[in-house]
Amino acid sequence: MRFITKSVLIGASLFIPLKDVLAVELYQFYPACDFEIVDTIKVGTRFGSSGRSADAQSLANARQEVINNILDIAQARDVGGVILTKKSVVLDDNSSESKIIRNRVSFTAQLVNNCAKDAALSAKATPYDANGLRKFALNFESKIRAKKQHTITYEVNTDKLPLPPIKSLSIDFEQGVFGLPLQSTYDEAAALFGRPAGVYALDDDLLLVSYGRDFWLTFLNDKLVSVTNKNIWFSNELLSMFDFDARFESQKWRILDVASYDMPMVDIEKGLNSQQNSLYMIQRENASRVISIHGTTKAVERNKPPQYVASYFTYALKNSEQRKLDIALNTHIANMLSQHIYDHVALTDVETLKSYAIGQVRSNRDTQLLIMDNHLVVDVTGSTVNKVYLLDSVFSTNQLTTNSPWRFGDLQQGQSVEAVKSQLGDDIFSFQDVIEISDEHFNQELFFSGYGDETLLSSAEIIFY
Repeated sequence: MRFITKSVLIGASLFIPLKDVLAVELYQFYPACDFEIVDTIKVGTRFGSSGRSADAQSLANARQEVINNILDIAQARDVGGVILTKKSVVLDDNSSESKIIRNRVSFTAQLVNNCAKDAALSAKATPYDANGLRKFALNFESKIRAKKQHTITYEVNTDKLPLPPIKSLSIDFEQGVFGLPLQSTYDEAAALFGRPAGVYALDDDLLLVSYGRDFWLTFLNDKLVSVTNKNIWFSNELLSMFDFDARFESQKWRILDVASYDMPMVDIEKGLNSQQNSLYMIQRENASRVISIHGTTKAVERNKPPQYVASYFTYALKNSEQRKLDIALNTHIANMLSQHIYDHVALTDVETLKSYAIGQVRSNRDTQLLIMDNHLVVDVTGSTVNKVYLLDSVFSTNQLTTNSPWRFGDLQQGQSVEAVKSQLGDDIFSFQDVIEISDEHFNQELFFSGYGDETLLSSAEIIFY
């Protein structure tokens, strides 16, 4: 990775627009393919302001200046796009008292080429928007109790070979979902669809399996009890990190040879001779099995009732119940990781980390996410730990029995900015809702959100070098 820096003095009233570079796109979403990373660069600038300290406008101008410089470099390198992957901000409130400009901002960026000109982008958002601001949305909840750990023994697909095609997109009582009937085993599902992208041991007898973000299988005692295309388990914060599975994203399913994706629910009512309930859901039963078609609002016109269309399906055993999850805080791994980061204690091998995980999911073709508890997620490639995430919540909070704040070293979710700063000392960089800590081994960003009159620690991301 190459580092490029420029020193500039920016007045608070100076406006620097984002450069209009037609040949280079600042990607807001990742390409929907195995795109080419031509180079990774780091570009920075120093800046001052008209007052005693750096203000928001000066910082915004500096961010735009750096982004413009990155786009210039990308254009000179004749690449098609730029992805901002990391930001560093250093602010010195007393910079005006010194001749040295200590304020600086830098971005790490990937110079990339999409698989073809104007090729499609995926729904997976890049980390930073066009203004260089981090994209994240958080909810603050708090409650959890401890429980024993589970060991993953199922394989997750990390091969680069294509997965088998889906031979049938039909859903009915005879063949089940795409040829997989209820009561099938995990091995039978893997034989039909290939090894899954994600496997999650939610309880001693409860296993959740995912293919991308749009196909979910639930096994009870190794027997398939439910299939759906709707995520009800994970928060959007975690789901945005999952890899896609194009086989299921197209939503070309057909239920009982009548209902299809985006079809008006009123037309499905007629075709199945069934009435939707107050939740805009149509159900058909057969023996011990039930197929549910869930409608969502497509469009709302003034003075007209909203139109509902088929968006989700569930095929399940009648007696299967959605169980609340009791997820333990993995204090052992959290302590191990924090000691590795702050005290330079040797980190255990990745296979040991996997043995403590309650879930493994592919983030892309080379990277896996190890879900340790409701907050702690470890990003690994092969035998290397790349990142550690401390999320607001891995699971949808309405699926949890209890949920307590995360702890990592001396840090705890819900602490105030002042409390965190007093713990970390002077060797930090901070601005508004972000505090950054770094050395030659790692970079840690702490993210804060406002709750009422307070700004509290919500999540964190640690990158290893």
